[in-house]
Amino acid sequence: MGSCSAKANQFDIVSSELTLLETLTKPLQINDTTLENIFRALLNANEVRLIPTTTAIWEKATRFRAKTGLKTPDAIHAATALVANCTLFITNDVVFRRVSNFPVTILSDFIGQSNA
Repeated sequence: MGSCSAKANQFDIVSSELTLLETLTKPLQINDTTLENIFRALLNANEVRLIPTTTAIWEKATRFRAKTGLKTPDAIHAATALVANCTLFITNDVVFRRVSNFPVTILSDFIGQSNA
């Protein structure tokens, strides 16, 4: 299996700014400044681009909620990926399989295949 590196500019890491809320909430709740700082460093890395929510993203997210029943945060992430022209969406949440023609890879499926 080959390897890819964001640092070597072989791919971009893109996410919605919503990721800030989702990753920092727990460390702030439990006052874990080490974990908070790790997440902040990751999200502020040069290889990571956080996409602000725009009207186009809200429109797509609304359609995803209406057609697939995705929860609002999931719909925002899916819409962000499409607006940012992502060719691969990596997650461990199978709910994203509800979105037709969406380039989702379920991490646990991938890991399971590589260990076979």
